[in-house]
Amino acid sequence: MSEDKKEQNGNKKDKEAFVYDRTLRELFQDIPKGLVKLLSNKEAVELLETKFPKVEEKEADLVVKLEDDSIFHLEIQSTDDKSMPKRMLQYALLIEQVHGKFPIQCVLYIGEKDIEIPNGIKTKHLNYSFDVKNIKEIDCSLLIESEDINDNVLAILCNVKDIDRLLSRLNKKLMNLDNKKREDYLRKIFYLLRLRPSLYKNIYRIKREELKMPFVIEKTKDPLYKEGIEVGIEKGLQKGRKEGIEFERIALTKSLLNLGVDVEVIKKATGFDDKKIEEIKKKLNSSEK
Repeated sequence: MSEDKKEQNGNKKDKEAFVYDRTLRELFQDIPKGLVKLLSNKEAVELLETKFPKVEEKEADLVVKLEDDSIFHLEIQSTDDKSMPKRMLQYALLIEQVHGKFPIQCVLYIGEKDIEIPNGIKTKHLNYSFDVKNIKEIDCSLLIESEDINDNVLAILCNVKDIDRLLSRLNKKLMNLDNKKREDYLRKIFYLLRLRPSLYKNIYRIKREELKMPFVIEKTKDPLYKEGIEVGIEKGLQKGRKEGIEFERIALTKSLLNLGVDVEVIKKATGFDDKKIEEIKKKLNSSEK
């Protein structure tokens, strides 16, 4: 493989990791109480600051105070990373510095492939460890039954046995949201389904008459998991990523068109007008011939 090809593949993985990381952190703007209870066996009572002062600013995925006044720190990992123990130790020390307590820590692996993430550092003078859990090995029925839509969305990453039940819960919650929030959560659902292509294929068998999701699912070649969604379209992205944002908006538009989503919803989700969407639709149709 040429160096250029390796660099392109590396950039694609980085972009995908960026999308997943951003999507999950958005879900963690509110405490996913069901997930925290599953991983720590305690109730989360307060969302704590995740940004820590440093020469280079670091931001954890989730830091919460638990019912017994202890602190729980969660990091989400979708790829193999041998440097994880060092990162977790850095976070532990920063959390202790900011919040005054050494945290209970967990790395939750959400990837599709089976990998082993090292869970600590052991040297002559240091014996440090944290929990590593694979979300597919956790009984996530609590997330599906939760009243919190963030828990329901995170259940997508589990080893879902009752797809109908999960989609029914998501549908119920989505239909109670205003249009803006519903479209926002739909994007999050699409992003996470990119990590679970097998689940996405199984969704096709759900009859629309029985499960009235606010988008149409058609059995067609879906670029959501064939091509992947690259870099975000959300407001507040870092300056200098204009090219990536434009690519993301186009990729998302293609995905939504292939899913049969209403054009008005696509316009709100991407910011494109009718002319631009029609242009993308024509190119999409021509590429599939």
